[in-house]
Amino acid sequence: MFKKILKKTAMYSLIAFVAYLEIGYLLHAVIFPEKKPDISTYFKPGDVFYSKTEKIKQTVVKQENGFVYCSASIEPFAPGPPEHIHADFDETFEISNGELSMLVNGEVKKIRPGQKLHVPKGTPHKPYNETADTIYTTNLVAFPEKFAFHLVQVYGLMDNENLGRSPGTMLQMSLMNHVGFDSYRAGPPIFMQKTLGFVLAPATRLLGYKSFYPAYDIRRKPI
Repeated sequence: MFKKILKKTAMYSLIAFVAYLEIGYLLHAVIFPEKKPDISTYFKPGDVFYSKTEKIKQTVVKQENGFVYCSASIEPFAPGPPEHIHADFDETFEISNGELSMLVNGEVKKIRPGQKLHVPKGTPHKPYNETADTIYTTNLVAFPEKFAFHLVQVYGLMDNENLGRSPGTMLQMSLMNHVGFDSYRAGPPIFMQKTLGFVLAPATRLLGYKSFYPAYDIRRKPI
């Protein structure tokens, strides 16, 4: 008897889950899709996106072939971003002055002028500045345009909506990554975070979260 009840419960739960995904994605992706600007032509040379929280400024040099090329400056004693992982792109760090600290796979490395640090995709990392100097990059960092587009939004949310310090952070970031941000928390396996983003996306939209907020549109309001 108990096995029958358990089997029926599992079957009904599976039916409910599939129905949630089908109806949820119909609403989320078809009936009420998010309205966003054209990412492929979004950035212009000289666009700046800045995080007061991370104390990092990115300046756009060009956007072409699906990438946004930026120079960066890291303010004195900048904490930088949380330790994170990119699943689909590498990063290379070079600086023109001072000393940049990098946490890579749990190990602290120091970058000085003339040195280069390559961080392959899938590697946990975090740049930060332990010095009193503003540090400037010498190379142009090539960000995938979807990453750069959503980074502008994340910077706005961090500085104005306490992203990273609010209960809704997990939901907001799962939605961002689901639509292409590609910046995952170090620690939990990426496939688990991707699966969570896929499952939660319809519910997250229903709760009012978005992956694009006009208030943080770089074309309308400097960040």
